[in-house]
Amino acid sequence: MRTPMVMILGLICAPVGYVLILTCTVAPNWRDVSEIPTGSLDEVHHQGLWEICRDLQSVRELSCGQQDDAYFNDQVISIARGLSIASLVVSAAGILLASWGVRCWTETPSPAIAGAGGIILLIGGVLMLIPVSWYTDRLNQIPNTVAGARLTVGYAVVLGFVGGCLIAIGGICLMFSFGKLRRRKRSTFENYYPKSAAKPANRYPTGISNPIAVVDVPPSARTSTTPWDDDL
Repeated sequence: MRTPMVMILGLICAPVGYVLILTCTVAPNWRDVSEIPTGSLDEVHHQGLWEICRDLQSVRELSCGQQDDAYFNDQVISIARGLSIASLVVSAAGILLASWGVRCWTETPSPAIAGAGGIILLIGGVLMLIPVSWYTDRLNQIPNTVAGARLTVGYAVVLGFVGGCLIAIGGICLMFSFGKLRRRKRSTFENYYPKSAAKPANRYPTGISNPIAVVDVPPSARTSTTPWDDDL
């Protein structure tokens, strides 16, 4: 049996999206702060979920580990950390389950397991889309100690959005496996109960669907239903 195209597409999109959301989670570039009054003109601060890096673009000097308690203690950062890690764990479980269900190395994939993996992947993708969307919406409200005048979205947010969408799309593709499972069950049912064309349906009494259950008894072989009829 050839592996359905939707399963192959799901297994391609999900791992690619997982690499993107992993990069998004660990990269210190969710927000770029520039035009800092107390700094040089080429100084840019790259703020992520776990650390902040100070970049001097003219000399190409990058120093990470900058402290900003007001930024890291904000509610958006704390929730984004938790949801990003949850997305990584759930998506990894979905990819493993989907790979087990698709089983490209065998002749018969398991649509039920692949579809269940698709549901988990859809949840994992949504868990990543929530923090990147919320962070972008509150980009200017998150505290900024260095008082930079220009705040822009970093590349990590873009990677997280694209990766979350790819994982969700891969999950939806794998969920189409449930349709394949339904068609397989219907085919099995029809093969187990074949339609017989040996005799027309009007030859049999109403309510009898199996021709084998009807037995034509010759009139000479019919016996009386009452024992006392033989003495008459």
